[in-house]
Amino acid sequence: MKFQSISAVILGLFASGCSSLVSRVFPLDDLPPPSGPHVVGTQFFEWVDASREELFTDDPGDHRRLAGQVWYPSAATSDEARQPYLDFPERRLDMIAYQSGLPSFMIAHMQRVQTNSVLNAPFLAQDQKTPVVLFSHGLSGMKNQNAIQAEVLASHGITVISVDHAYDAYLTIFADGSEADYRSSDTENRTGEAFFAFRLPQLNTRVADLVFVLNEIERRSDETDSIWANLQTNSVGVFGHSFGGTTALMLLAKDDRVTKALALDGWMVPVPREVISAGTQKPFYYLGQAAWDDPINYKKLDKFLQASPQARKQLVPGTKHFDYSDAPQFSNLAKRFGLSGDVSRLELRNLINKAVLTFFE
Repeated sequence: MKFQSISAVILGLFASGCSSLVSRVFPLDDLPPPSGPHVVGTQFFEWVDASREELFTDDPGDHRRLAGQVWYPSAATSDEARQPYLDFPERRLDMIAYQSGLPSFMIAHMQRVQTNSVLNAPFLAQDQKTPVVLFSHGLSGMKNQNAIQAEVLASHGITVISVDHAYDAYLTIFADGSEADYRSSDTENRTGEAFFAFRLPQLNTRVADLVFVLNEIERRSDETDSIWANLQTNSVGVFGHSFGGTTALMLLAKDDRVTKALALDGWMVPVPREVISAGTQKPFYYLGQAAWDDPINYKKLDKFLQASPQARKQLVPGTKHFDYSDAPQFSNLAKRFGLSGDVSRLELRNLINKAVLTFFE
């Protein structure tokens, strides 16, 4: 009873708005500096694919709209102001709290977390066009959920582009203030053919999002006053987390411009059987936790690897699903709340950063 009373007092102090107390008891760190020699620039963009109707809405005149972010090597100086981790924090924090299972007052100071990226910084002039790597977030994720890896790649001279897969992301906020909420949850726990009938249209939409991004970069390549003129799209990499790992694999199979793919704890179950059986001749790398609750995930992965001569996997004991995103890097207390596994966040970060950088560099 005494412990419960003390806990109630602490929670009462937190809930009463003592934000400085909360930030001391549950501190959140800025993103760690990336390892490369270049300052990282970042920009936001919003594009509409007029060739596709929006799958998730009933309005036939509603075309697919994407909000994205790009990280790139910049000519800015390292002392310029850095971009906050969250855009529109007042509209995002409640959903982040819901997803993490933490009270919103405990993470309100997340709006003060800083990245290492300089907003709208000038692109670093180079003799050749810059390599491109695409990123795809997981179900109910967000475009910048792996900003640590995006900044590492950009600091080493690689441009990273990510979009919110609208209605698959936990919340997409467009420039005009409108929103696309999360509508991809399978509340019926479908199995068999019903599962694929539900998930495949979502997966195909995600892949089409990234194909559109590459097409749009090529269309804008003559815009000499924009960053798009600095990018090469004939040998593109792609990586993703969870359902984003599935998206990366499917894009690798679909688009000849994409030459290698990496899945961070990828969800292999939605990959169609014919794609699993066919495998790939391109480099594919799977990095993830030692075991999934659903054993089918790694059974499908192993079958895919057997048909893919340049594919490999690395499974890391002691890690959890969200260890392969930025989530555990904000605080050492993430482990106490069950958001992270047993591997220290420094070791985990070094492992993922090295794997991603080595694979794409």
